[in-house]
Amino acid sequence: MNPLQDVFISYGRADSRPFAQALNDRLVALGYTVWFDFEDIPLGVDYQKQIDDGIEKADNFLFLISPHSVNSAYCGLEIELALKRKKRIIPLLHVWDIDRDIWQQRNPDGTDEAWVEYQAAGKHTSETNMHPEIGKINWVQCKEGIDDFEQSLQQILALLALEKDYVHQHTVLLNQALEWERNQKQTRYLLTGEGKQEAVEWLAVRFADKQPPVWPTDLHYEYITESIKNGDNLMTQVFLSHAEEDARMAEKVRRSLMRAGITTWSYRADIEYGDDFEKAIARGVEQADNILFLMSSDSLKSNYCQQELTLAFKLNKRLIIMLAQQVEDAEIPVFLRNRQYIDLTDNESEADYLKDEDDLLRVVKQEATYYDEHKVLLTKALKWERQQRNPCILLQGYELQHALAWREVAKAKDENGPTALQEEFIDTSQSQTAAVAPDVFISYSRADSDFARRLNNALQRQRKRTWFDQESIASGADFQQEIYKGIETSNFFLFVLSPRAVQSPFCASEVEYAAKLNKRVVTVLHRPVNPADLHPELAKVQWIDFTAHEGEFDTNFKELLRTLDTDPEHLKIHTQLLVKAIEWDGKGRREDVLLRGSELAEAEQWISQAVEKQPSPTGLQGEYVGASRSLLERQQQTETKRQRNALRRLRLFLVASLLLSCFTIFKTYQAERQRMRAYEATAKGIATTDPLNSMVHGLAAINLGHSWFVRFPQWHRKSLIPSALLEKANRTGQFDSIASHGLLTKQSLSGLDKILFSIVESIAPSVIGAGNIASVAFSPDGQTLVSGGNDGTVRLWDIQGNPIGEPLEGHQKWVTSVAFSPDGQTLVSGGDDGTVRLWDIQGNPIGEPLEGHQKWVTSVAFSPDGQTLVSG
Repeated sequence: MNPLQDVFISYGRADSRPFAQALNDRLVALGYTVWFDFEDIPLGVDYQKQIDDGIEKADNFLFLISPHSVNSAYCGLEIELALKRKKRIIPLLHVWDIDRDIWQQRNPDGTDEAWVEYQAAGKHTSETNMHPEIGKINWVQCKEGIDDFEQSLQQILALLALEKDYVHQHTVLLNQALEWERNQKQTRYLLTGEGKQEAVEWLAVRFADKQPPVWPTDLHYEYITESIKNGDNLMTQVFLSHAEEDARMAEKVRRSLMRAGITTWSYRADIEYGDDFEKAIARGVEQADNILFLMSSDSLKSNYCQQELTLAFKLNKRLIIMLAQQVEDAEIPVFLRNRQYIDLTDNESEADYLKDEDDLLRVVKQEATYYDEHKVLLTKALKWERQQRNPCILLQGYELQHALAWREVAKAKDENGPTALQEEFIDTSQSQTAAVAPDVFISYSRADSDFARRLNNALQRQRKRTWFDQESIASGADFQQEIYKGIETSNFFLFVLSPRAVQSPFCASEVEYAAKLNKRVVTVLHRPVNPADLHPELAKVQWIDFTAHEGEFDTNFKELLRTLDTDPEHLKIHTQLLVKAIEWDGKGRREDVLLRGSELAEAEQWISQAVEKQPSPTGLQGEYVGASRSLLERQQQTETKRQRNALRRLRLFLVASLLLSCFTIFKTYQAERQRMRAYEATAKGIATTDPLNSMVHGLAAINLGHSWFVRFPQWHRKSLIPSALLEKANRTGQFDSIASHGLLTKQSLSGLDKILFSIVESIAPSVIGAGNIASVAFSPDGQTLVSGGNDGTVRLWDIQGNPIGEPLEGHQKWVTSVAFSPDGQTLVSGGDDGTVRLWDIQGNPIGEPLEGHQKWVTSVAFSPDGQTLVSG
C-alpha cells in the first residue's frame, strides 16, 4: 500500500484539478511527500481502499474547499475518515461558488430549470452543504484571482511545520494500532522497548496554552495502554469489577482511564478463550494497583463481584467505588457502607460525567507509586510461594533495599499495608545467605527493556539466578562497577540482539569485558539486525532466534534453556576461580588472597582439564593458580629450613646440656667421693679396735651417695665394708642394728637401690663379693633380675635374690648397661670395651659381639617389637 506521507490532498476535480496539481508540485519541490490521486492510485486496484490507506498514512489532510468537493460523496467519505482518524485537517478555500456560465460549460445541455434546481440543492456554492467540522476550522484563503498564491502557500507551510513531530508520531502510532486491530489484536503487534517508551511519552504531552494539533483516537489510547500492560507482564493500574448489566458504563469508564494513559483489566477484554475464568479474575485482582467497583443492585448480587471484593480485601488492595445505579442502604454490605464513592447517578450532562472522571483520575494517581510497588512486591511474593519458595525469586540488591524502604512506609498505613506473605517474602530475602553467584547476566539496550524483563522473569521461573540491572543495582552504587561485577560473577553472558543494542557503546563495553574474562556468550535475536553491525565477539556466536515461530516466546525460550544447561559445573568453577583471581589482582596480588589446601588442588585439576573446553581459563586465572602453587612451595621450603635450624639448635642445646650435666655430675661426684673417703678413712682407722663401728661408718658412706653405689662401679664398696665384718654382722644378727642407726634404710633408698638393699640384706656376702654393680634390669614378667658389674660379668637373679646359673662372661671390662627383650627371651649387654653382646635366657651368647663403638657403650635397649637394637 502507501508509504507514510506528509500530506493528503482532497479536492473536487471539476473545480480544483489544476490548482491541486500545482499545489502538489510545489510541495513536492519543497521536499514534502504528498498523496495525490493522479499519482498515487495504481491501475487495477480498489481505489477507495487506496484512498483510505493514503488518508491513514498522511500526517495532514488538506481539503480544497469548492462547490464540487463540498458536494462530492467521495470527498465526504474522505472527510469522515480523516475525522475518525483524528487527522490534522487544513481547509483551503479555493472556490466559493460558481456562476451559470461555468455550470453551463460543464453541462452544455443544461437547461434553465436544471440550473435553478442545481442552485436550490446548494451545489453551486461551498456554503450550503459544507461539512460542519470543516466549517469550524479557520481556512487558508487560496481563491484564484483574488488571493496571492505564494502568500497562501507560506501559510500552508507554517501549518504543516507546526508541531510536525507530534503530528507525525500520531500517524505512526495510528498505523501500528490499525495493524494490531486488523490482526485480531495479537500481542506480537503491540509496542515494545523504545517504541513503547516513545509512545508513552507522546501520550503524556500536554498543550497547556494552546489547542493540540491533533487528538489521539481511542484506538491510540487502547493500543498504547495495552502495550504498557504487556510490557508490565499484564499487570495493570485498575481492575474493573462490575455486573454484566453495567457493561456500558464500565466501558465508558475504561475509555476514560485509557485516555489518561492508565492501564485497565476487564473480563470482557482480558480473558482469553479457553482460560479458567475464576483463575483469570483472581490473577487480574492480584496484578492490579486498584480495584474499581461499579456499585449497583446487580453488582451487589453478583457472585463474581463478591469474590473479587473478598480477594481485594485479603490482599490489602485499594478499593475505589463508583455508584453506577441507585441502591438501597440495606443492599450495601457492612464492609462497604462507610466508604466514600463517586456518584455517577446524578449526571445530567457529559460535563457532569467529566467532573466525576476527574475525581476518579485524581484518586487513581494519588500515591500511585506506593500502590504500584505494593502490587509488584505482592506478585513476586505470590510467585515465590507458588513455586515452592523458589530461592531464585528472592529479592537481592536494589530490589531488597527498595522493598525494605517500602515496608517501613507501608506499616504506617491503616489500610492497604503489607500482607503477611509480603512480610515473609521480605524477611526471607533479607535473611538469605550471602548472595549466590548468578547464572546469567542479561545485557540489553534500554529500547528492549520489556523483552529483557520478560526474559528475566522466565529465567527465574526456571530457577535460574539472573543479574538484571533493574533488580541488581542498588541506589547510589557506581553503575559501571556494578555492571562489571555482575559480569564477573555470572556464568553466562546473555546478549539481546537488536539494532539499538548492536549500536550501543554501553552494550559494546559489556561485550568486550565479558570477552576479556572468557565468559560463555549466548545471544538471542529480539529484532532483526545487520550481521555486519555485530561486534566481532558476538559474530562468533550462533544466535537463538526469538523471532522464529512467529515470535512465540515460550517455544524459542526452550532452545535458550537447553543452551544454558550445558556443562554447568565447568562454568561454575570458571566463575568462582575468576572472581577470586580478580579479587587477588585488585588487592595488589597479596599472598593472603591466594589459594591453599584443597582449593588449590581443585583449581589445578580444573585448569588441567579445562584447556580443551570453552570457555577456557583466562591468563589471570592461570597466574592466580601459579602464584598459589609458588607460595605453597616457598612455604614448604621455608618450613623445611625452619625445621632443620630448629633441629640444629636442639642438638646444640642437648650437647651443651649434656656437657653441663657431666660437669655438674663430675663435681658432685668429686665432693661425695671426698666425703666417702673421709668415712672410709675413719672406718679403716677403727677397723681393728671397733669392727662394728667401722662397718657403720662404711655404710654411712654408702648412704650419702646410694645412687652412686649402683651407677658408679669405681666405688669400691668392698674396701668400705670388710667382708669379715659383714659376715659377722650377718651371723650375729647385727645387720639390723646397722640399719637402725638411720644410716642405711630401705626408706632412704629408691628404685633399684631398694631392691639391691633387700638383696644385700639376704645375701650381703655374695653381693659384696661379686664386685660392684653398674646396671640392672627386670625381665618383662618382673620375675628375673639381670645385673652387670665392674668385673665384666652379667648375672641373673630371681626375685628372692638367688643367683640363676653361672655368670655370663665375655666383656673385657665393666658391663655398663643391660636390658631384656620385650618377650623376655633375649638379653643384651653393653660394656666399656665398646661392644654389645646378645645372650639367650640360658646364658648362651648369640652370634658375635657387635663392634663399632670407639668408647664405652653406656646404654642399650630393644625396640617394642624386639626386632631392633639401639646402643649409645
